[in-house]
Order: sequence, then C-alpha cells, then structure tokens
Amino acid sequence: MTNLVFRRPSQELDHVWDSLFNDFFNSVSRTPFVKQAQKSNYPRIDIRDTRETTYIDATVPGLSKEEISIKYDDGLLTISADKQSTESRSEFLHREIHRSSFSRSFSVDSSTYDVTKIDADLVNGILSISLPKLSEKLPPVPREISIK
Repeated sequence: MTNLVFRRPSQELDHVWDSLFNDFFNSVSRTPFVKQAQKSNYPRIDIRDTRETTYIDATVPGLSKEEISIKYDDGLLTISADKQSTESRSEFLHREIHRSSFSRSFSVDSSTYDVTKIDADLVNGILSISLPKLSEKLPPVPREISIK
C-alpha cells in the first residue's frame, strides 16, 4: 500500500523554494558545522573572547527585551523567549512568520567567570551577553621586556 500526500500546487512550490534557498544559503558558509547548527539551534550565536570578558551574541530579531529571559543557575546560563501570536489562524492563507519559543543553555564555570556581574544588552535584534572573567583568572598583560 502506498502512502499518498495531497498538496495544493502552491504548497509544493513553497516547499521547492524553501529547499532551494536553504540548501544554497547553508552551503555558502565555510564552517562544516553550519548545517546541523542551523537546523537545530536557535537563536544562532557567536562567542567572542577578550582578555577580560567573553561575549555571547545571539540573533533574536523581532523580540523585545521584555520577551527575553536570561537566567544563571548552578553553572548554567539559559537564554529563552516565548512569543505568542495574537492573530487568529483563520486569517492566514500561508504563514512563515512563526511565533514560537526557544531555550538555549551554556555552561559557565563560576571559577573562571564573575557570575555576579553577567550583563546583557539588546540592540537591533542582537542580544549581547557579557561574562566578565575573575581578575585572578586573567592572563598576564603582554609587555615589552627591556634589556639591561
């Protein structure tokens, strides 16, 4: 017995375009891990490290600071959001702008970072979380040694 799936022609065209664009944009990146990360991890993140601070930058377009939650508990930093749609489903013929929730967690070692000073800022859809390092864990400042 064959399983048949009936789709409207517009649904099939949407599926073809989605696949085409997703395959193209996923293949543009030079990182071999992007396909898996893009399929399973949202929001997408960058982690930057300086001598004094590590930054986690997350893409959260369309979300306000009131809709985002950042919590630190027992070595785990969690970013989450829950945005619910107020529109009725019956108003849409086709919908790609989803209202949904996410949660993403990161291990943060309290012996390396000053977890009491974790800070966050939201600018133009980028959530930037700063994790200051403990002063005793900072590497020595590079310096020039003079010859006597």
